[in-house]
Amino acid sequence: MNRPITKKQTLQRLRARVCIAACGVLVEICLVAVSVVAEEAPSQGTAAQQDQRLEQMKSQSPKATLTILPVRVAGRSLDRVSELIGLLLEKQGLKNIELGGKPFDSGEASELQQLTQELGKFIQQNPITTDYALYVEYNVKLPQGELQGIRSVFVDKQGEVVWSEVLTTENEALKKLQAHRDLMTLSSEVVERLAPQLGLNEQTAAAAQPGKMARLMDERSGLPPQAERDAMPSREEHFRQAGPNRTLQVVTPRVLGRATDVASAQALANGLNTAALCQAQPAAEVVKFTASQKDPNELKVLWDLAREVRDYVRQHPPETDYVLCADYVFNPQNWEQGIVHFVVCDRQGEWVLVDMQNSHHKDYQAVRPTSQADCDRLLVKRMEERLKVASEQ
Repeated sequence: MNRPITKKQTLQRLRARVCIAACGVLVEICLVAVSVVAEEAPSQGTAAQQDQRLEQMKSQSPKATLTILPVRVAGRSLDRVSELIGLLLEKQGLKNIELGGKPFDSGEASELQQLTQELGKFIQQNPITTDYALYVEYNVKLPQGELQGIRSVFVDKQGEVVWSEVLTTENEALKKLQAHRDLMTLSSEVVERLAPQLGLNEQTAAAAQPGKMARLMDERSGLPPQAERDAMPSREEHFRQAGPNRTLQVVTPRVLGRATDVASAQALANGLNTAALCQAQPAAEVVKFTASQKDPNELKVLWDLAREVRDYVRQHPPETDYVLCADYVFNPQNWEQGIVHFVVCDRQGEWVLVDMQNSHHKDYQAVRPTSQADCDRLLVKRMEERLKVASEQ
């Protein structure tokens, strides 16, 4: 039975599924600490009316209908970040979410009041079908990747402001984000602040059901049908039961998007053999995989590779019991920027293990890979962990 998802669990569970990249590649924007300052005060009459609109929105929870406009990052509209915020709000219990198609450009609106006025005009000129609209922007100074502020605004369908907030670098409250510096963490923090304004809480999160945003994320992630995923645990258990005598062919790893050589496959095989996990041997020739690494959704990158590996094994049946393919990206100067993926298929080409690691995972954090050899060590560690988990099930 699924456990209820609370606010604090949302960030932890979503980190393993999504890695957003602002420039369409698997890199993270390096961000400085951010914090919150008080919203610019409107007139007393406007404030009272705005409070009424906010209470009205809260009273509709969790059935309030919301359009999320494209999120702007460094002056660019990024639909994937809008989808991420939508998914996080859905996890908090919001039931009716739409994604806006036409982006809003705040232009030269440096002050919050000016921004809200321009946003109101935009909504009037581009009517929404929902009761409310949300606009979020991350003001990032390039090329340094320095985050200078986050602005979030709710308006109703008439374009009237319901709630707004500015995040800046002057308060200690959000400096903890320095440890993460990625759009996933920042968006999760923003949603933590948005959710109460929508009347969402731990009770609505516990009752939340996968909806339109979850289905969209599944499509974006490239996940195979549920039936195919459900068949994998039994294969993993059979893999474990085979013991250290299981035979495994290691194809040449893909490193930084390029095929390596047989010596690289041999080095990884040696690590697996030293750990007594299997009887590993390198493939006799270089294998080049072409699945793209450019999609900003890391899970889709993983499963696109998994499909290509499956097809390769079916077309080139091995003499061994299993085949392993590894895929590494690393930055020698920054261990937080990278991925370690691997896929294990049986000799029929059926998936046995499909594993993803990035800087949000504890094993990745323990190894802090900045080289191919480090990535090999992490893969061996993950294989050990997967076999241990399987043995405890």
